[in-house]
Amino acid sequence: MKSVGLSEMAIVEVPHPMAMISVEEIWAKADRSFSAVLKSATEWRASSKVRRKPQKAPYPAERITFQGSYAALNRMFYKKGWSLGLPIIPPTVEAVHAMLRGTARRPEEVVWIVPPRMGQLTVELVAALGVMSGCKPEHMPLLLAIVKALSHPDYDWRGSTTTTAPTAPVIIVNGPILDELGIAYSTGVLGGQHPVNIAVGYFVNLVGDVVGGAVPPDLDKSSLGSRGDLVALVLGENEKENPWKQSYAVEHGFKPGDNVVTAYSAYPGVSNADHFSVTGEALLHSISLGVAAAGCGFTACFTEYDKPSTFGNEGKFTFLFLGPEHANTICRDFPTKRAVREFLIKNTVAPYKSYAAGLCSPPAEFGSYTADTLVPRFRQPESIHIVVTGGPGKQSQIWPTFPTCQRPVSVLVER
Repeated sequence: MKSVGLSEMAIVEVPHPMAMISVEEIWAKADRSFSAVLKSATEWRASSKVRRKPQKAPYPAERITFQGSYAALNRMFYKKGWSLGLPIIPPTVEAVHAMLRGTARRPEEVVWIVPPRMGQLTVELVAALGVMSGCKPEHMPLLLAIVKALSHPDYDWRGSTTTTAPTAPVIIVNGPILDELGIAYSTGVLGGQHPVNIAVGYFVNLVGDVVGGAVPPDLDKSSLGSRGDLVALVLGENEKENPWKQSYAVEHGFKPGDNVVTAYSAYPGVSNADHFSVTGEALLHSISLGVAAAGCGFTACFTEYDKPSTFGNEGKFTFLFLGPEHANTICRDFPTKRAVREFLIKNTVAPYKSYAAGLCSPPAEFGSYTADTLVPRFRQPESIHIVVTGGPGKQSQIWPTFPTCQRPVSVLVER
């Protein structure tokens, strides 16, 4: 409560679970809780001793003096909740000032009030967290663009960072900035050993967890979590190996040569390691199986990309990260991405019984169906997003969206 500005609040705890139990069990929980709810509603009073502490100005950031070893400094940062367990580079005054030289933005400018704690993220703090994560001054425009994308309402940062789901940010980068900054987009792009991708990914999580306060078990309620909670996924599109010759950014309205970041909230990815399909159609059939199953348990059928996300319309889009060899195989039979998407929405099907109960209602024009009838997951080609990335090998990955993320948010990197 304190982390979101409430010093006190009347609370009645109702034990989990509330889902996947019968209506009778839910009523029984409500009945057992009713007396406590009634008492809180009629008798609870806030303590007269509670006083709100005055809020500190976000700028300039507080300076501290520390004397000790590098290991001791890292222990101190972790204990205070200023880092996430990975080692950090000390954000000295000199290092932060050097970082700020990478942007013309004013250091006191607040660029995001980060949910759920509503911490104030200034340009100066972006620089400090960038130093801590291993970024360099030339990365500042990229970091500020990522913050702009993550803070957009369509991303739904609050929902995706406090859910019980294992969701994490995915950041896709397009443009000349890839080679200029050394952002990986070929072999091993989604793994480690790529310092810029890892540093930027760690920056994203420092923003969310240190400034936004989304750490378990208090505000981040992720039941299992994922490694993306520590280092967000940052990847470049392999535009040089894209057989369709149109980058994801250009496909979505940007000009060739623009530097663009795209962000969305994702469930963990699913691998497609198809070494045997020799035609584009055969390969897309194997990919469609993964698309239908990805995010299973919380997926609806006939999902519409342009409709608001509700509990009746979940999993509204998904990303395919196609390895170049898979992309080339597909492109031989499907010369446009539009053709790929149209094929997939027709063939990404699953038995009606496989969809989440209560989230799948085939339209009347679909006709009669049984538990075993194959039902499409998506209605529109726009629900499939395609990015060519990675290096040689017969590998691709499928990364479905978190349901309340309305759309991928793309913004220009301004320098």
